[in-house]
Amino acid sequence: HKYVATLEKQQAQKSGDDGNSEDTRQLTSMLQNMGMITALSSNQVDSKSEYHDRLARQISDFLQISTSKFKKAGGIMTLTDVYCLFNRARGTNMISPEELLDALKLVEVLGLGLKLREFDESGVVVIQEAGFDDSVMAEQIIEYLDGAEEEKTSDDGGDSNTYVGVTALEAGRILKISALLANEILLGAEREGVLCRDVTISAQRFYRNMFTSSHFIAGSRSR
Repeated sequence: HKYVATLEKQQAQKSGDDGNSEDTRQLTSMLQNMGMITALSSNQVDSKSEYHDRLARQISDFLQISTSKFKKAGGIMTLTDVYCLFNRARGTNMISPEELLDALKLVEVLGLGLKLREFDESGVVVIQEAGFDDSVMAEQIIEYLDGAEEEKTSDDGGDSNTYVGVTALEAGRILKISALLANEILLGAEREGVLCRDVTISAQRFYRNMFTSSHFIAGSRSR
């Protein structure tokens, strides 16, 4: 952030004053913990490769702060969202989309706990934690559907044939991710047989796949 850059310049100018330098370092550290990172530019390093290396590390640190939107979204985010959030935190010397992509191509090689991923059907590219598991997201959707079905069954007087579906927009709110990304997660869960899809004129909704449900299988065996 431009405030951090200014503080660092002041710190260098006051290097002879230990008290002031220490105060400045502490304030800089505090701002960095808030996501207000130094606006590194390509002319501050010797080569493009070094610039992309350092930028990759900055982006990784920024995303993996425990209070970051990336963490709150379960460790997955579209590159568009990363681009907007990171540049807003910098405040000045904004990076280009090409610089972001070049830097993110290095995060897995550098062992920073992140990796790029492209969804096959849509071509949507995201950055995600190296240990990210789609099934965890699918389980959250199933938990929501189970709870919604139980509530609706209670409201309907105990009718057990009550099924609740979820749209990509609703799934996005549940998972705290964009609707675009939620749709990819839902489609992935459908391919794995966890969910099934119902497409109508009004909306596309995903339901728990009863044919692979443990309740359905247990019920079939008991007959």
